[in-house]
Amino acid sequence: MSHFGLCGLLAACAVVVGASTAVAQTQQQKDACYKEGYTDDQTIAGCNAVLQAGTATGNDLAAAYYNRGIGYQNKGELERAIKDYDQALKFRQGYGSAYNNRGNVYASLGQQERAIQDYDLAIKNQATMPEPYNNRGNAYRRLNQLDRALPDFDQAIKLRPSYTQAYANRGHLYMDKKDYEKAIQDYSQTIKLAPAGSDGYYDRSRAYAAKLDWDHAMQDLDQAIKLKPDYTNAYIERGIARRNKSQYAEAVADYSQAIKLDPVNSTAFNNRGNAYRYMKEWDKAIADLDQALKLKPDYALALRNRALSREGKGDMEGALRDFDAAVKFNPADADSWNSLCWNRAVGGQLQRALADCNRGIFAAPTGSHILDSRGFTELKLKLYEAAIADYDAALKAQPELAPSLYGRGLAKQLVGDKAGGDADIEAALKIRPEVAQDFERWNYKP
Repeated sequence: MSHFGLCGLLAACAVVVGASTAVAQTQQQKDACYKEGYTDDQTIAGCNAVLQAGTATGNDLAAAYYNRGIGYQNKGELERAIKDYDQALKFRQGYGSAYNNRGNVYASLGQQERAIQDYDLAIKNQATMPEPYNNRGNAYRRLNQLDRALPDFDQAIKLRPSYTQAYANRGHLYMDKKDYEKAIQDYSQTIKLAPAGSDGYYDRSRAYAAKLDWDHAMQDLDQAIKLKPDYTNAYIERGIARRNKSQYAEAVADYSQAIKLDPVNSTAFNNRGNAYRYMKEWDKAIADLDQALKLKPDYALALRNRALSREGKGDMEGALRDFDAAVKFNPADADSWNSLCWNRAVGGQLQRALADCNRGIFAAPTGSHILDSRGFTELKLKLYEAAIADYDAALKAQPELAPSLYGRGLAKQLVGDKAGGDADIEAALKIRPEVAQDFERWNYKP
């Protein structure tokens, strides 16, 4: 990699070519330090020779430290890079590019506030350079200060209308803000500026997916894969789109290709297992989910998907064990709490079911299904007023949820409101004629 590898994306590499000469350094060493086209190791060696000669001064000396700093930064030797940028700034005051690059190193180290200090100094000393605005916007975004990040991306684009990465970063910010239309506009601009790049199509596909526009998402992923046939994440995302369009076999093919490209990708195994689950191929699903969990033992989503697969296979004991493990790793997983509550309520473990539902409602206070599950548990516990209240809340979120209407109807009848109960049951039967049989199957007895 050239020592100018960071110039386009992260740094403004204003290089000052040295004019001094000395016997202790060859012209080739000077060229390696000051010019493009050399590897990072060659740049570092060349700048070492220049600095050891001791003849470079002023801006030439600052540039030698700066360029060696880029070499170290590209190689991941970040502490050495910081020391070199410190020296560059010592010998050239107001060196905007050195402030910018040092800020990038601090950002890489996770020190966003410290990085912002350097970006501020870069902007103060070189206000027309767009990179520090883009990079400061990224730092604010990492700190979740989205409203401070947006003006920086706007300014970077204003200073350089062809700044592809700034459009992409602003698109990411709009994704964070769930403004998917604006994200699509920015990603479309990155595609216009760099039509041969696969990332723009991939990013735009994710914005379409967030809008549940699976057809446009797949079109973009097709193009991303065409441009980059080994794009693992694009195969995974296309698999997700295909699964959501009920194209399960095609989704499996995409996940299988992702696994071929990256055999230790736990997400690909989880997703393929989930696709097999939709196909009711329980053993294949469980085998893939076992592998996902072998690769990532705390993978709560894989535990939930394996639990659902075991549930489909009829292994309720194994399913409950997996749901319990899922909520251990992710206590905010309302869906797993709901499954625990529901299955235990159906199985007659009513007090434990109620506790599970309470945890799930804490995680998702307005979730219609968890409210319905708690209403059903309370109905079986003969807590009729509480059941009615939970069914009311579930129906507020999802007015045509037939089990909630039917359960509320039963509870109303049992507290003496026959007319209200009859109306609810009639409405439930119109939506789902077999709902009464469902309640029998769920072991409900008045």
